[in-house]
Amino acid sequence: MRFYYILFIIVLSCSKPPAPIPETPTKISHPTINIASPLSEGIINQHDVWQFLKQNPAEPEVFDLLGLPDSVWISDNQKYKILYYYVEFLDDYNSVEINVNTMKVDGFEWD
Repeated sequence: MRFYYILFIIVLSCSKPPAPIPETPTKISHPTINIASPLSEGIINQHDVWQFLKQNPAEPEVFDLLGLPDSVWISDNQKYKILYYYVEFLDDYNSVEINVNTMKVDGFEWD
């Protein structure tokens, strides 16, 4: 009986490891990808970006509008990642938080 109890505990404790988060492309890691975006070309302004991010778009939509991020940080618990964008003409860093489960914008800091 004790053997079955131990076997039962072992079986319950075995779980599937969390799926790895796919690598997010950045300007440095993928220099051959066209990095031109409406933001970098000056087609949209900061207020337009703020209004867009407020709608919680999906990550690919963020890439389409803002281009590839300059860097990416993934939280220790892998629940979210932060995309960092350097806006050269403002000399300012801005960030977009992406929920890794939904792959949508969860929060942002955009000046």
